[in-house]
Amino acid sequence: MNETKFKTLMHYQQYVDANLLEKGIYICYKPYIYSKDETIEIMIEQGRKMKNMLGASFIPEKYFENLKQCMLVEIEIKEVKK
Repeated sequence: MNETKFKTLMHYQQYVDANLLEKGIYICYKPYIYSKDETIEIMIEQGRKMKNMLGASFIPEKYFENLKQCMLVEIEIKEVKK
């Protein structure tokens, strides 16, 4: 059995649709998974770097505001071999 730890973006115990953060905080039913070393601060820093490289309109400020309201929660995926 393999065990692998990740993180997922959550808001009030609901999975967050990361693709819609620029529009608001929307729930989804499948978690987006991130590295277990990922943090909200790293995500914001990477987003700001992309925004600076690609232009001010690429990532709206609302994305960062919504991201700050979320949490990265550790999850574990287990593979069970039968």
